[in-house]
Amino acid sequence: MSTPGRKPRVVAFLAALALLAVIGGAGGWIYGAQVADERAANRQVEEIQDTPSVVQEAPPRGEDCPRATQEAAGAAGSPGGLTEVLYIRTEDDRQVWICQDTAGTLFYQGYIGPADGDFIQGENALFLTTVDQTDGGYLATNQTDQGTTTYSVTPYRLTQTTNGKDSTFPVTERRP
Repeated sequence: MSTPGRKPRVVAFLAALALLAVIGGAGGWIYGAQVADERAANRQVEEIQDTPSVVQEAPPRGEDCPRATQEAAGAAGSPGGLTEVLYIRTEDDRQVWICQDTAGTLFYQGYIGPADGDFIQGENALFLTTVDQTDGGYLATNQTDQGTTTYSVTPYRLTQTTNGKDSTFPVTERRP
């Protein structure tokens, strides 16, 4: 024999249980879909990272160095492809390019004159192959019969040292 108030409670309990099962199932399905999407995205990222890329291997290219510098470097045995690592211009129109070829060799090109002028080595231009990277800049060395001159090039100043005497030139323009 059944109790008169008991049947509606069982029905309500079963209805609540069914509703909770539907909610739990939907929540589990949504969570599973999110996990599957994250795993697929992670696999794509891993595939991209595992694939060699020209962009990842090649350093970014700067501007090409002046034609006269390219020619002088070629005559000095460079494989070519010189790009600007640093360019500066001082208040008195001294310009310096620190260039790097495809083999990683650094070169110094100094020039005094207007932006569109001709480079005449030994008169208004100086090309050097002895260049070292320093903290914050570059050091180029020119050894001649009159002694040694070094050129310390930073984004902020050019310092020329000849036989122990320094001359410093503030920079008014620079790249990069």
